[in-house]
Amino acid sequence: MALPEDFHFLSVVEMAERIRAREFSCVELMHGMLQRIRTVDPDLHSYIFLAVEESLRAAEKADAMLAAGEQVGPLHGIPIAVKDVINAAGMPTTANSRLLQHWVAKEDATVIARLKAAGAIITGKLNLNEFAWSIPAESDLTPPPRNPWNPAHATIGSSSGSGAAVAAGLCFGSFGTDAGGSIRLPSASCGLIGLKPTHGRISRYGVMGCRTIMDVGPMARNVVDTALLLQVAVGHDAKDPDSLGDSISDYSSALADGLRGLRLGVPWKEIEAAGVNPEMQAAFEAALQGLESLGAEIRTVKPKWLAEARAANFVALNAEEYSAHEHSLCKHPDAYGLSARTYLLQGAFLSSADYLRALRVRAIVSDELDRLLEEVEILITPTSPFLTPDAAREPSAHRRGGGAVFTAPFNLTGYPALSMPCGVSSTGLPMGVQLAGRRLEEARLLQTAARFQEHIGWNRRAAIDFVRRRQDQSVCQETSHC
Repeated sequence: MALPEDFHFLSVVEMAERIRAREFSCVELMHGMLQRIRTVDPDLHSYIFLAVEESLRAAEKADAMLAAGEQVGPLHGIPIAVKDVINAAGMPTTANSRLLQHWVAKEDATVIARLKAAGAIITGKLNLNEFAWSIPAESDLTPPPRNPWNPAHATIGSSSGSGAAVAAGLCFGSFGTDAGGSIRLPSASCGLIGLKPTHGRISRYGVMGCRTIMDVGPMARNVVDTALLLQVAVGHDAKDPDSLGDSISDYSSALADGLRGLRLGVPWKEIEAAGVNPEMQAAFEAALQGLESLGAEIRTVKPKWLAEARAANFVALNAEEYSAHEHSLCKHPDAYGLSARTYLLQGAFLSSADYLRALRVRAIVSDELDRLLEEVEILITPTSPFLTPDAAREPSAHRRGGGAVFTAPFNLTGYPALSMPCGVSSTGLPMGVQLAGRRLEEARLLQTAARFQEHIGWNRRAAIDFVRRRQDQSVCQETSHC
């Protein structure tokens, strides 16, 4: 059986079932995916490195395992790509920086090893802001990714290549990193589910980034796929000193639960102060109404910590990133792009006292968050106040806390947070709502997102229909047959 026309928008779960049923081979799937990437990605710039030969060899091996009747994992033969700060043996890890453009990893990051053990095929490394801490520029090693929903706009957040690739059907799922919102923000702007798990839930061994506040997490087009990717990646890792040894939930089975009696807390004062885009505000309020119709209880909460937590998170980020790059910044300053060099050098002006104060804020905010999450199970906000990167970088936006005002506090404290789609703006850009919950309660976030996704009918068909509408409009304009 040939690949279906829209194979690239099938879910991970559905594609895995079809592979196990031998409807088509892993090699056929990989050839189809590589051809799509070659056709679509020149305009999107989502990939930094495409592992053509490695992917095809892995697909041949996957087919041989099926032919031999061997037991296979839940991701067997599925093309998955990862942010280019995650090491995959034999592939470059550039962090989109000229400083590392020729560096090849010798060992898999733990998350890559677990993906491979589950049968996934790593198709390549995805684009990002340089070292995940800068403003992207056309002069970067690889130009900034464009948003597949509206390529006139760049994709928000440092896991931007992951957002673009998954949304455009250039892989079936991805793993990014998040130190201030860099999984959740591109997921929101690309119509994806993006999860930053509890700090330490997924090993960060073999991944570049700040130890204190950075986490690795999945990005996918639906909740079921996100739950599966999370299930594969979690677990204790002795190589990561912050890795948790707690028992792991069965994330997929939790998706069937309803929302009756679920308490959702809305920090209305902070939302008003953030200057949320009017369309985003309307979509957020409609999402609250939808969740309420599903049985959730909406409560107003009054946290005291959002602004302080966001500021403290970026003090910690600046200090840790500068510490990691201090030597190479002094020795090879011109190897960094202007934006990355400027961002990293901010840390030179921070003292040890500043850093320790940020960590004390973390303790205070965590106590406050524990108190709030006794009143409610989940805090809900827009994922970002803004629809585009340009809007988030306006001086007035920075004064109100920037695009990460709602996301960064959960990096500082290490609590899990998830972005889920809640609609599409008039300019064709998806909008997202953030759910943040208690430590280790990723299952509750996924359950809530699953019910809401069903409620609004958001699935792969939403992306397909939108793309086709754009194509029809384009033909209409070119032929004047409107």
